[in-house]
Amino acid sequence: MTSPKHFLLALTLAGFVAAPAMAANDIWSNDDHAEHEAFTNAAVSLSDAITFAERETGARAISAEFEKEDGHFVFAVELLDSNGREIEVLIDSAVLRVIEIEGEDEGENDGTDSGGDRG
Repeated sequence: MTSPKHFLLALTLAGFVAAPAMAANDIWSNDDHAEHEAFTNAAVSLSDAITFAERETGARAISAEFEKEDGHFVFAVELLDSNGREIEVLIDSAVLRVIEIEGEDEGENDGTDSGGDRG
């Protein structure tokens, strides 16, 4: 038979094993949950945002992420143009439109807001 000491020891060890797993749930902040929900419910998909950014700039996407920018959720798509220059395009996650393009030729855009609707 199992003695009460062995039972308590096993129960204590089980608590130590389970505690990190339970703490992992607390790692996500409210902001993370809001971002996850916004991404899941976004009208624009990540692949649509990438395709749109490539079409708008003529460059090739190298990375993309979903993030909060100035209080709004956007897709930030990083691209390389044919000259090897990096361009970042912010795509509205609610409507498929360019919010901002950074890193184009100096004469085209100085890195500030591109004026909103482009598409």
